Amino acid sequence: MTFFGALGTAVSGVNAAATWVGSISDNIANSTTNGYKVVNTAFSDLVHNKVLGESPVIDSTKQGGVLASAKFENRAQGGFLQTFQTTNIAVSGQGFIPVGRPTSIVDTTVDGESDRTVTVDSTTYFTRLGDFHMDAGNYLVNSNGYYLLASPLGTTRTQLLKVDDSPIEAIPTRNISFTANLPANATNGAQSRYSIPVYDANSTATTGQHDLQVTWTKTATANEWQLQLDSGETGQTSFGPVTVTFADGSTPPFVAGRLQSMTTADAGLTLTPSTDGGPATITLSPEFGGAAQELTLDLGFFNANFDATATAGLTQFTTPTGQPSNVDFNQDGLPGAEFKNVSFNDLGHIIYNYGNGRSQTLFQVTLANFREPDRLDRLDDTTFLPTSSSGTAIFGNSDDPDNPAAVGRFVPATVEQSTVDIAEQMTFLVQAQQAYGMNSQVITAADQMLSRLIDLKR
Repeated sequence: MTFFGALGTAVSGVNAAATWVGSISDNIANSTTNGYKVVNTAFSDLVHNKVLGESPVIDSTKQGGVLASAKFENRAQGGFLQTFQTTNIAVSGQGFIPVGRPTSIVDTTVDGESDRTVTVDSTTYFTRLGDFHMDAGNYLVNSNGYYLLASPLGTTRTQLLKVDDSPIEAIPTRNISFTANLPANATNGAQSRYSIPVYDANSTATTGQHDLQVTWTKTATANEWQLQLDSGETGQTSFGPVTVTFADGSTPPFVAGRLQSMTTADAGLTLTPSTDGGPATITLSPEFGGAAQELTLDLGFFNANFDATATAGLTQFTTPTGQPSNVDFNQDGLPGAEFKNVSFNDLGHIIYNYGNGRSQTLFQVTLANFREPDRLDRLDDTTFLPTSSSGTAIFGNSDDPDNPAAVGRFVPATVEQSTVDIAEQMTFLVQAQQAYGMNSQVITAADQMLSRLIDLKR
């Protein structure tokens, strides 16, 4: 190797060290940038072709050198920072969040109400920065201005998501289940009254709730009770009585203490036939909100034993207090409510929450994975684009049991932090400085030797 070869090799070493310092500088600068992926430096030696003899190295008279290149660590997992923001989300495992870059944001006012329309370009970008918030147009956008592309639940078809903040409609009550053990030792005329909430089709968080009064009265006849139903509304407000009889064990196959029959003279009630093992239901149509609303009261099955896991059922056994026991009732209606906020769960489901505790899920975050994530093209704002080396995006959902895209799950109300380890980068910086200094010494030494050679000629 000649003096000029030594100079060339040392210069390549200086350039490689400078490249390394550049990557270290970028990493340190982004040590607190959420979603940032560390960039390391890879070094490769340069060996020239054979000049003399059989070995391209031993017999070479030309210099080698070193080449430095960026080594991207796009698949590295960052730590999690809990933000307690319901619209924030971090990815745990593989996968990138698809986002869109806005090309147009138009704010309008219609009937005194402000609105916003966002248009994004046709290119899908990818990021690990999930610090989303809802903007003035109800779009989910992260701190770098990229808009979330979500998928309708159960699909991987991404689209720009605009959250619908309309109130959620009420679900009218249709079915009521009732469970109780009425005391066999109750006194004549003993009463037990229960109020069951019922919702009509126009129910909101504050209006549209009604009460159906269920009253049990012990008659003078053994094993016999009367059931009265009252709605307290307009139209027909009282239904019944229904005579409910429990078996005394003298009429097989009905077993003592179990429901045997129901009868009524009220034409406004429809009772199911009293058959062994058949359903015991009562249908009525009280008027709620100015309109008749059909309700079905489920009392379990005829000749059924007590079942603690059943949602409905009637029995008559002695109780220590002479009062009904194991009383429970449920209904399938839900009130309407105003929109409250949006949140995520660990499967990436986008949950719409309402003021009365109700929620619904219509969309989810679909993740994209790549054959070689470290070869993605890195752009500003911690975003990525696929390249021929990375491969095209393979979309997958965290709730897919097959998970062909091998994507991870989510950590709600959290953001993923930078993957930069400051202590490691400072160690690299010392090493880079030493390498730079030593290569500079080689350049100085080679220059001095060349100067002496020139002096010999003189």
